[in-house]
Amino acid sequence: MSGLGIFFAVSHAGGMSDTLDAMDKITQDWTMRAARDECSWVCSDCCMTFPEGMPDECAHGHQGCTDIIKRDKADAMSATPPAAEGGA
Repeated sequence: MSGLGIFFAVSHAGGMSDTLDAMDKITQDWTMRAARDECSWVCSDCCMTFPEGMPDECAHGHQGCTDIIKRDKADAMSATPPAAEGGA
């Protein structure tokens, strides 16, 4: 036996849903910041770290990863950065 198992979490009054929604938002925000090279990034596929931000293409030459990177960078560049919201 591998020692791995299935784990269950009980959510009362939607608490788990709220937690997962918050985690999704934080992850999406971090991804957009990394795509704009505002913070470091970790590839969720290979776990390679990029301290300078999201690279322009997969470091291992995987086209599927490069497609995702290009999509995320395009999304980040088309979004209004948080510092620019509200304007002067």
